[in-house]
Amino acid sequence: MSRARVVHLTSVHHPFDPRIFAKQAVSLSAAGFDVHLVAQHTHAETVDGVHLAPLPPVEGRLRRIGLQRRVFEAARSLRADLYHFHDPELIPLAWRLKRATGARIIYDMHEDYRGHGPVEGRLLRALERWCFTWVDHVVVANEAHAGIVRRAPVTCIANYVRPLDAASPVPATRSLEAVRLLYTGVMADPRGLDALLDLAAAIIQNNLPWTLDLVGVCYRASDRHRAEARIEAEGLDRALRRVGWEAYVPWPEMHPFYQNAHVGLALWQPERDHLSKIPTKFYEYLHYGLPLLCSDFSRWRAFVEEHGCGAVVDPRDAGAAVHRLQAWFDDPARYARLSAAARDAAPRYRWAVMEKRLVALYEGLLGGA
Repeated sequence: MSRARVVHLTSVHHPFDPRIFAKQAVSLSAAGFDVHLVAQHTHAETVDGVHLAPLPPVEGRLRRIGLQRRVFEAARSLRADLYHFHDPELIPLAWRLKRATGARIIYDMHEDYRGHGPVEGRLLRALERWCFTWVDHVVVANEAHAGIVRRAPVTCIANYVRPLDAASPVPATRSLEAVRLLYTGVMADPRGLDALLDLAAAIIQNNLPWTLDLVGVCYRASDRHRAEARIEAEGLDRALRRVGWEAYVPWPEMHPFYQNAHVGLALWQPERDHLSKIPTKFYEYLHYGLPLLCSDFSRWRAFVEEHGCGAVVDPRDAGAAVHRLQAWFDDPARYARLSAAARDAAPRYRWAVMEKRLVALYEGLLGGA
């Protein structure tokens, strides 16, 4: 493959977002593409073969929209053979790029945006429907979202796990002396923040020697302030540890928390997008041999039952979650079987599978560029 130039564009995501940077951009660079990433960052630099073109850091959608002129100018100046954009709010900009440069365009649809409220959701879906009439290809992060795409060709590039180097092995066994429960990723009320606080309260009420680690960022100030008020009022810090919270936690920095955990949690609320997809954290929990305790959605239940790697509960019932967890920890052999099942399932969800699919897609779109 010749050194075709490809540019990834985002005004929303962190420059070292696991999907955009660590998986897609780094893989494409390793495959021989000249890869650039336009994103909010403090300075230009090259990391793992990916050239970062910085946008000034801003907060809030209105200020991000104010960045669009700079996104367009940075992207056009790079004279790419292909532009790959990751935010629906960049759809009009991508159309302008296609007209101005004639380059190939990929739209990466990370989620089903219908759940973003009646006004915002409809606006984003309308933008996507228009996008599907002219974009060269659509990439979806979940197979369930492929059905949303009309007219445009679509490929699923799932967020499978890209393991860290072999110098940081995954534990084969875990002592149950000091139990740690783990939730990783974005924290918000729809993603079970209230349910996790309920679980912390139940741990304290039952006088259990467990710790609940919340590792990730809670972007919404309103969610953070409401949770902080409850944590202080109920003394939940006795069972709770927050890492990141107001700041993004890079994937490599999460590794020690996965290594030291015993169970991976996902007690999300039954919103439309949640019901149809498998969260990335499921693949990560399996990679580290962590049994899953997650919400009782039919798709999630089928995943857990297929692999025999955990259980589902009503996310509103912290008592049921504690009861299920206590049954595991009271029976070390049973817990060990669940952990082994998670490790056995993990190879099916390694990034190498999707890396080949992504590189093949690019080679097909660019030909001999």
